[in-house]
Amino acid sequence: METNKAIDPESELGKKATALLNAAYDYWEIYQKELGCAAVIWLEADNGHFILFTRSEYKDEILRSASIECRGEPVMFSPFGSE
Repeated sequence: METNKAIDPESELGKKATALLNAAYDYWEIYQKELGCAAVIWLEADNGHFILFTRSEYKDEILRSASIECRGEPVMFSPFGSE
């Protein structure tokens, strides 16, 4: 996993990040089966919380569009096992 801030994958934050990605991927798989293929899936709650799930090839363009910059050294680990 990569994020805009270095986090320990074994910390509470790292474990929550892994759980969030796993849940998003599970949702994406069911979405694909029930509603058909989509490169980008997003959810917005009534309280304004927003999640966008897509393939990593769109990451740079999305982050540039949102004016997101890396703060610190990113950390990488795979929440889905060895990839």
